[in-house]
Amino acid sequence: MNHDELAAFVTDLADDLAPAAVESGSGVGALLASAEAIVDDKALLGVMVTAVRMGNIASYLLAAATARAEKIGIPVRHRLKNGRDLLRELPLAPATINRVARLAQHLDDLPNLVREVRDGDLTVDHADAVIRGLDHIATRMGADGFDDVRAKTATTLLAHARIDQPAQVMEKARELGHELAPLDPPSTPPADNPSLNQATVSRTDEGRVTLEADLDQLSGEKLHTALDALAKPIPAPDGSPDPRSRSQRTADALVAMISSYLASRNRPTVGGIVPHITMTVPLPTLVPDSPLGQTHAARLGFTGSVSAETAREIACGNTEVTALLTADSVPLDAKRTQRFVTGTLRRALEARDGGCQFPGCGTPPSWCEGHHIQHWADGGETNLKNTVLLCSLHHHTYIHGKGWNIQIGFDGHPWFQPPEGGDWIRCHNRRTLTLANHAAA
Repeated sequence: MNHDELAAFVTDLADDLAPAAVESGSGVGALLASAEAIVDDKALLGVMVTAVRMGNIASYLLAAATARAEKIGIPVRHRLKNGRDLLRELPLAPATINRVARLAQHLDDLPNLVREVRDGDLTVDHADAVIRGLDHIATRMGADGFDDVRAKTATTLLAHARIDQPAQVMEKARELGHELAPLDPPSTPPADNPSLNQATVSRTDEGRVTLEADLDQLSGEKLHTALDALAKPIPAPDGSPDPRSRSQRTADALVAMISSYLASRNRPTVGGIVPHITMTVPLPTLVPDSPLGQTHAARLGFTGSVSAETAREIACGNTEVTALLTADSVPLDAKRTQRFVTGTLRRALEARDGGCQFPGCGTPPSWCEGHHIQHWADGGETNLKNTVLLCSLHHHTYIHGKGWNIQIGFDGHPWFQPPEGGDWIRCHNRRTLTLANHAAA
């Protein structure tokens, strides 16, 4: 097809796809208009298959046009660097631009792959996975060693692309990279290089904290292993499924890991001092009826001001928190006898509860916090009759968040009541002593 024929083809296609053509049902518009009227299953599925093939062919056409534009110097005449910059002038997502640009670079040296995209049999996503897979293997082997096996490797990856998803094609490429990489000198893939690891922790304008990390494969495996058990669904007390999404459970698991680390006595010190969360808070914020004056905002060491409700929740029983109670910037000792559940009391609490006592949970005690049943700010004492072990999820989400009630029963153990009232439920480690039909039983 010469320049004039290509121009005529593009013009005809544009005319067929114009709104007027679609409305009148002429040209390609006839196909678009008929899709809304088809009632036969086989025919409608055929339209869907045809649409996919048309999309694949269009991707090839865009890649071919991009390669041709570079060859005849269009980017330079438009003061652009290359065909990729031309694609950026089109209404395309960045990921699509990258895939099409990479395909355009390999129209000549990967003829079998390109032909399948051109014929509509392979998506540009799958073709791109093959191209990126080949680049990965070339990086592992070196340019000279890869030349001898390039054709065979491309055939292998193309075979997988016909039946697998792009992610699986890339996984096969990584496997081949491990198999083909020379032993001497050894080749370290990016996935195995911890020196490339990066992580950022930043605070949003709303005060939330976001995490971004790029880890080597082994470090990522450790992270997955650590989070997996903690992120498993926890049924509700009535036996219904855990309402949290997978991402919510993962976030809760990450917080549980951090809380357990901060509560550990055997961790690195800073200047000989074991680090704790630092909260500076006026006494009236924790004790609303204090005679010391007006409530002011509490502040955390790294993330700034917090609400009075959050400050009181933090002071409830987090062993990893050190609260500095101040009035007019003067430190105050506002403890009745002690506020945190530590030392002998903590050991007694672990012996009595043996873990999170929220019905149906049972998280080990090392992952739990001591909760004041009657809030410390309301006059509650820090003793065995006023405390209970709870994991971070049930402490902050169910007790503080949803308003579950707790009391120490006649048997000397915690009992729980749903926020809407009703019967009291035995704690987790006493759940077998009742015939109640729910998860706590």
